[in-house]
Amino acid sequence: MRLVHAAALSVAALLLASAASAQGLGDAAAKEKEKRKATTPAKPAKVYTEGDLGGGSIAPANPELPASADAAAGAAKPAGEGGAAAAPGAGAATDAEKAAEEAKAKAEADWRKRLDQARKEEAVYKDVIDKLQLELNDTTGGFYNPARAAKIAFQDENKQKLAQVQGRIATLEEEGRRNSYH
Repeated sequence: MRLVHAAALSVAALLLASAASAQGLGDAAAKEKEKRKATTPAKPAKVYTEGDLGGGSIAPANPELPASADAAAGAAKPAGEGGAAAAPGAGAATDAEKAAEEAKAKAEADWRKRLDQARKEEAVYKDVIDKLQLELNDTTGGFYNPARAAKIAFQDENKQKLAQVQGRIATLEEEGRRNSYH
C-alpha cells in the first residue's frame, strides 16, 4: 500500500512539474498569432502581364499555323531554339508556395507536439485517479480517517486538473480541424 501511495505521489509530482513548465493557452494563442504575422507576406506577389514580358501583341511566329499549333510547336523546341523560356516570376511563386507549405508543416508539427503533451498529461491524471480510487476502495482502515480524507481531496484535485486538460485537448482538436491538420 505504501508503495502504491509513493508511486502515486511521485507521478503527481512529475505531472505538476510538467504542468508548471507548460505554457498557458493565452500564451500559446499569442505566440501562434505572432507566427502567422511573420509568415504572412507583407505585400502581394507581382503579377506579370504581356507588357512586362516584352509588350506588343502576341502573333504566331509561323503565320501558316494557327496560334495553338504554333504554341505547341514552340513548346516542343528547346529553349535555345525559339521555344518559350520559363516565365520570369515562376520561380518566386513556387518559392513562396514552398515557404507557405513549410510554415504550415511547422505549425502542424507544433500543434501535434502540444496535443501529444496534453494527451500524455490526460493519461497521467487518469492513472493517478484510478490508483487513488483503488486505495479508497480498500476500507480496512475505516471510512473516517485523516489519510482517507487526504486521498479524497487529492483525487478531487486531480479530477479538476483532468477536466482542464480535457478542455485543452478539445480546444487543440478544434484548432486542428480549423487548420485542416491531418
